[in-house]
Amino acid sequence: MPIVDSRSGAIRATYTREELVTKAQEMRAWNMVALTCANSGHTGGTLSIMDIAAALYLHVARHDPANPEWEDRDRIIWSAGHKAPAMYVALGVAGYFDDRPVSFNGEPLPGFDDVKGVEQCVLLRRLGSGFEGHPNRLKLPGVELSSGSLGQGFGVAQGCAMDAKLEGRDNRVYVITGDGEHDEGSMWETIMACAHYKLDNLCCIVDRNNLQIDGTTDEVMQIAPLREKYEAFGWHVIEIDGHDMEQILDAFREAETVKGKPTCIIAYTIKGKGVDFCENVCGYHGVPPKDGRDGEESLEACIRCLQVEDEFNDERLDRAFAIVQRYQEAVDARIEATMPRFSRDYWWNSADTMKCAMDATRNGFGWGVAKLSASDQVVAFGADITASIRMDYFYKPDGKTTDVERQKRFFSMGIQEQNMTVAAAGFAKEGKTSFIGSYGVFVTGRNWDQLRTTCAYNRFAVKVADAHGGISVGPDGATHQALEEISVVTCIPGFSMIVPCDSRETERATLAIAEVPGPGVVRFAREATPVCTREDTPFVFGQANVIRFRGEADNFADAFETCLASDYESENEDLAIIACGPMVPEAMRAAYILKLERGIETRILNVHTVKPLDRVAIVAAAADTGVVITAEEHQVGGFGNLVAGAICQGDLSRPVKLRMVGVRDTFGESGQPWELMKFFGLTAEHIAQTALELLP
Repeated sequence: MPIVDSRSGAIRATYTREELVTKAQEMRAWNMVALTCANSGHTGGTLSIMDIAAALYLHVARHDPANPEWEDRDRIIWSAGHKAPAMYVALGVAGYFDDRPVSFNGEPLPGFDDVKGVEQCVLLRRLGSGFEGHPNRLKLPGVELSSGSLGQGFGVAQGCAMDAKLEGRDNRVYVITGDGEHDEGSMWETIMACAHYKLDNLCCIVDRNNLQIDGTTDEVMQIAPLREKYEAFGWHVIEIDGHDMEQILDAFREAETVKGKPTCIIAYTIKGKGVDFCENVCGYHGVPPKDGRDGEESLEACIRCLQVEDEFNDERLDRAFAIVQRYQEAVDARIEATMPRFSRDYWWNSADTMKCAMDATRNGFGWGVAKLSASDQVVAFGADITASIRMDYFYKPDGKTTDVERQKRFFSMGIQEQNMTVAAAGFAKEGKTSFIGSYGVFVTGRNWDQLRTTCAYNRFAVKVADAHGGISVGPDGATHQALEEISVVTCIPGFSMIVPCDSRETERATLAIAEVPGPGVVRFAREATPVCTREDTPFVFGQANVIRFRGEADNFADAFETCLASDYESENEDLAIIACGPMVPEAMRAAYILKLERGIETRILNVHTVKPLDRVAIVAAAADTGVVITAEEHQVGGFGNLVAGAICQGDLSRPVKLRMVGVRDTFGESGQPWELMKFFGLTAEHIAQTALELLP
């Protein structure tokens, strides 16, 4: 069925098989332009799925780009949400963006009237553009589902197909899945249910490219024999070459004729298809061309591989990069206009003094787990982002070289957070200390019941690496930005939680959590953040540190004095900033700003252990100052409410003013991490402004 006019029934556009082949190559080129402009995103899977995407959006599915909400349209759901760039390009080529203005969070931007159609996809992963790292159905026409947490879109597709049956509609539902996605147990629940309900209006496409982040699907988690498994569940299965357009179209036609059971098309593809330096390379799962626009592994090399040099000449590429530059300048101006102003620029490393090294807190976790893995009583598990979260340091104690003996105690679980958690609990039952880890949103959320009932209720020593927490994954967008873990973890009885402030403290936190009885969590980030502690900075589990600004210094950390809160005597400060995690260095910088600008003295409380909470230190800070600001890179109140509760129960004899700085009841967005810190009001400047509003 070609693209139609939903009102008249007339054909809007149709493509022959040969034209679809040509379009698929052009779509691959647009995809690589977008990824290069973003300097971020998923190359391998977007290239492997592009022939399927071209066939679906330009020939197979019944839909109308001029009427995206047409009730009788076929639904195309991308359960593998990380392949969003391919979807955006397909939507753009189909015509969904022809009349859409370039916007910043829904506000049309002047000067972009000539940027229409697929060309808008070059704004991939730019803050406010709508082209999120993982799809957001509320921001772009034609996007059926906000997705990104693997295994969930398939179930939504099932529900859509069931609803069509219930309402007597004849539309079809197509769902695009990844082969690695089949690690998730929820996939098999959906496979079972679709067959049970005889959903012959549903077609699942498996992008069978045989690669995941950590290696091949055979190495990470064996899912074969996939055909036999689907058939055993009661599905009709078609196996095709996912790059042969004739086979693709024949398979979709066959799927429409099947009655009484759903159809699975297993499309054997090549990850990175069409670009020789990307093909069958695990390292090109989630990165753009490594050399940028030009070089051996570059966008221009991609264009040559795809043989579309005439269509994507220097003029077109120049224009694409210019569009992105103009858009970013417009966004920068809007963000900077919202930043509080002071007498001078206090931003990180902007002056000749107060220099601060930057290092990712995940590195600290890596060095910590490397030390712990020396014990044969410690085991660890990978969830297909092993190196990214530095869990590979468990068996690479120097960060590079594999230790064969330690590797025997490391277990790849693939993309299955729930099973990983209970398997780790099994080891803990037998006396081991188990480390599990993944994106924070998945390893504290998707498996929450397992953490609560199996780990906490049994008091098992399962230690969770809550990695890439907060907005540190920037361009990946809301589905991957964990902003709720403090709330969901600290409410579980018996769980300990540490939110360290920098990479040095993260190493100490990792070593400490291993010694704490029962389950525990260490939350850390992906982005490089300020190193604000020193080698002699104290760290005691369960005890907060007091930090005081003593005067400008060449090195940022040297400008502050730190001690255990239990050793501190009040200096009659004007206010207290109580913070955890990456907001501690922001609180320190805020104290610096307030002192130099207004002579205000600030007590900073680094509450690295958020459970158990150092209530004595918190109550003392409130009692001594009467003005408290909490700061968290998290949904506001997750940490702040714990602090407020401690203060309210402290039987203070004086009133206390309290404000909370954090993300305010909204999901994250794609953007650069520091850009998002400004956008969400999480910087030292915002903390300092809040302080000035509270103080007389």
